[in-house]
Amino acid sequence: MWRIWLVEAEGKKYEVEARYGFLWDKGGRGELLVNGEVVDSWRSSVFGLPKQRVFEIAGRRAVLRRLGVVKQNLELFVNVASVQKVK
Repeated sequence: MWRIWLVEAEGKKYEVEARYGFLWDKGGRGELLVNGEVVDSWRSSVFGLPKQRVFEIAGRRAVLRRLGVVKQNLELFVNVASVQKVK
């Protein structure tokens, strides 16, 4: 599975992508990419994605948070930036 967001900060655009799978699909491993570069990764989890992952975009704190377990609802929060969910 994957989710994509477009983030605009300081006049620049960033594409944030979360690629992940459940424990029985891809072993629960996942990656977090910003403009195609891996900035974080994680290993096996029964729920696919850990509760939250913290990283930076253009020097700003960003948090990818899992809101649910069954549907893997994800939200991206970035300090003082515009965020648009694409997929």
